[in-house]
Amino acid sequence: MLTTKVTDNIEFAYHDSGAPPNKEDYETIIVIHGHTYHSGTFSPMLQASSSLGYRVILPNRRLYPGSTPYTKEELASFEPTASPDATTAEFLKQGEYLLLFVNNVIKEHGLKKVLLVGWSLGTAFLNITVCAITAVSEEVKAHLQGSVKAIIWWDPPSSTHGIPDPPSGGWLPLTDETIPPEQRAQAFGMWLTEYYPHPNLEKKDCHTLIYKVTPPVKPASFTGLPFEELLTKIDLTAGVNGDNYIGYPHFLPAITKARELAFFSPEVRKAWGNIPFSVIYGEESPYNVQWAIWQLEAEAEKTGLPLKFKSMPGANHFAMHDFTNLAFNTLHACL
Repeated sequence: MLTTKVTDNIEFAYHDSGAPPNKEDYETIIVIHGHTYHSGTFSPMLQASSSLGYRVILPNRRLYPGSTPYTKEELASFEPTASPDATTAEFLKQGEYLLLFVNNVIKEHGLKKVLLVGWSLGTAFLNITVCAITAVSEEVKAHLQGSVKAIIWWDPPSSTHGIPDPPSGGWLPLTDETIPPEQRAQAFGMWLTEYYPHPNLEKKDCHTLIYKVTPPVKPASFTGLPFEELLTKIDLTAGVNGDNYIGYPHFLPAITKARELAFFSPEVRKAWGNIPFSVIYGEESPYNVQWAIWQLEAEAEKTGLPLKFKSMPGANHFAMHDFTNLAFNTLHACL
């Protein structure tokens, strides 16, 4: 892995597929990963990128292998005992560090056509990265404006964007108190990798969404994958060390403000040069992704700020693994 420093004390580790051979004009896809499943989750895209004519850059967020952990002071701001203002301020600050990472790799590798992407919980971190455009220097802003050509939210879960549960109710293994705490991470991983054939998505009826599949209708993603290989994609310590906080009730003001600023602030849109903002999703991803899509569509219509939506038929939450070419094609279509 490569590393780049964004401050004297903070650095990010990342994978880089490198420039595709014999191609001057290419797209670079930078993806901010989700909860537990880090940059290694995208290894199929990393491996396929050159042959398909793309470059892929995959940072590990803080808490994940190779990147600087949070300080005690930062973590204290994320805990339930902190004030909502302190939590929000610290969360938004993390977006500045991620945006400086993006700026660094653009400069270091001479990138000219960047698609900036967040996946799963990484869409909440994409929110703070996107709204940080109004906090960085004019020099950094100008540099980003010249290179970033699209911003894309991939499978945003409602619970990490401050979107209330649907009227039909909500459920996540991570917060289910009937599951012993030590088993929740494993239950979450199993739930996340399943396929959910939601009927009649076009009707946008939350009562027809599928919450659990028993028995599974298709083999889950990573079925049959050797455990040693799965360990190259996950970090089971990051949730309890800080990522879990983002789904807890005390974090609601922070993630709500981040969503509102990133998606629906005219100032933020203007600062990015009014490039396309898009949301992509697997039609068989968990219920809370489908619910988030419907709510974001409604908010975009209400605010009048354009937001493009593109679905991936047949794909679940792990299209990068099970439908790699479809993932590339859908991201490219957002330009």
